[in-house]
Amino acid sequence: MPHPLADLAAGLRSRTLAFLRSPVSREFWNMLVDQGHTFVMPAAWTALPRARQIEALLAAEGKRVSDGTTFTMTDDLVRAARETGQDQTIPLPFTPDILPAPSGMLVFSADEPLAHLPTGLPVVAITWGPPMDGFSPGVHLTWWAPMREEDQEKDAAARGRLIPIIPDFDLHLPFLPHFDTRLHSQKLPSGLIYSAIPLRSVVAAWYALTADGTTLREERPPATLTQALKDLKAKKRGVQVATGSGTGTAHPGITDRAAQTMRDLEGADYFDPVPELAATTRKAEHGVFDASLDHQLDAGHRRIAHIYREAADHWHRLETQVTQRYPGIFADLEELRAHNSSQWQPWCWMPSIRVSAWLTRMYGAPIEQASWDGPRIAALGAWRSGGRHSVLTTLPLRSTASDRVPAELTETMPAHGLGLVVDDDTVHLLLTYLDEVGDRGNAELVLISNYGRPASMLEDITKLSVFLTGDTLLDAVKATQTYYDHAAVQDGNQPHPTDEALYGEHADALSLFTWILAGICTPGAELQDAGVLTGRKLPAPWPPEPNVLSETTLWLLTGTPAAR
Repeated sequence: MPHPLADLAAGLRSRTLAFLRSPVSREFWNMLVDQGHTFVMPAAWTALPRARQIEALLAAEGKRVSDGTTFTMTDDLVRAARETGQDQTIPLPFTPDILPAPSGMLVFSADEPLAHLPTGLPVVAITWGPPMDGFSPGVHLTWWAPMREEDQEKDAAARGRLIPIIPDFDLHLPFLPHFDTRLHSQKLPSGLIYSAIPLRSVVAAWYALTADGTTLREERPPATLTQALKDLKAKKRGVQVATGSGTGTAHPGITDRAAQTMRDLEGADYFDPVPELAATTRKAEHGVFDASLDHQLDAGHRRIAHIYREAADHWHRLETQVTQRYPGIFADLEELRAHNSSQWQPWCWMPSIRVSAWLTRMYGAPIEQASWDGPRIAALGAWRSGGRHSVLTTLPLRSTASDRVPAELTETMPAHGLGLVVDDDTVHLLLTYLDEVGDRGNAELVLISNYGRPASMLEDITKLSVFLTGDTLLDAVKATQTYYDHAAVQDGNQPHPTDEALYGEHADALSLFTWILAGICTPGAELQDAGVLTGRKLPAPWPPEPNVLSETTLWLLTGTPAAR
């Protein structure tokens, strides 16, 4: 006779799959988003319309439920996991061997749930699976609560509109060496307190499922449930029922193993996240430029609000993509900078070669990827560190390779990194910073640009750079290429062939923006806090200062830059 927990788990899996594939799930997810619920998703998805985001989220969750293994556990194991989760003095390191399966669904009864949420609802299921595209190694995790009976529609089951469980929280949980603060610290930022106990309880439950003293036995659900799962094209239709080896063994089976894992970590490199000011938020913040307030603005100011949101969304996607690929990277680089900034020039936030080296050493990034990502992450890091200040100009773009080199930027840049928003029919979004290159501390101006493509991601962003040397940009481009050609020869590679036409094209491309940047950074430049135009905030002073906000501050270049 099948175990009653197996019937419970198989039944909930069947109802959940049917729900995730029904129109009512799309309606419900839409309602959750309207109410402010945010879901973890690849950064690139945030550029999609909401309907496509929801379709992709539901498809991903459905795949975890349909393709994964279904588990349930006896009450003694549940209680041990719950007690361990509640005791925040016990560190719970998360490693791949803790997982009972690469993807799955773990089901609990409402009478003996894994945890109770602050809302009073019990956690009756967790689902997990491989990380979504672009995330570091780990799992995507969701925990679920039952839908209250009084909140169901009338005759919901008969009309195919039953909502069996609702998502309470989802996250990407990375494997070590990235240590989620909630799993080992009692002192948490306010934003992590809500999810700490449920997350700890989930990891403790995985420990219990994979403990030496736990026995897993596959149970086949009744024929009706098996057929329902088959009709839903669910794989692995049996249920793994976990039982402990005896009274009082479940709790030590979790804690002793966790303690041994912590002992094994002694002397090893692992990421212990540090508190971060102005951290990347789960969704882009628009502040006084929120779209819901556009009706209060005239046409010109609505245009500025639209540009602000396009810029803020684009740079937030890039920040999010970086933090998904390299968890904790910005906080770690800021800590590295705090200890080592005396080793490079004060006008440089951090040399990009050091950023690339950090990606290789601490994240195992291949050299080619680290070399590409490093300068782009340095640009984002310098901009974030300086307060996310960006300047909007409507001056027409024009170029000439004979433009002078803005060598004074090492003295006049008001922040380590600046955003540049150029509204020239197409909106060009750039981040600019000064990089230190070579043993002599050469100053290299770096611009990363989306070239008017707001959905561009890290792999699409163009990097333009030039040494701040010589009289004209053309001279500087040649000097820059000479330096890199020499470095190539030193590494045993062939230098690029001399091509005067390409030198001129590169200088022209740079000059589109360098004269505007030089004007912005000129002492006495006239800039205005764009947010003031909405009548919803007090003006900030220029030059800008680092702040503790996570949103972009947009400035308007009100005067014409100094003559070139």
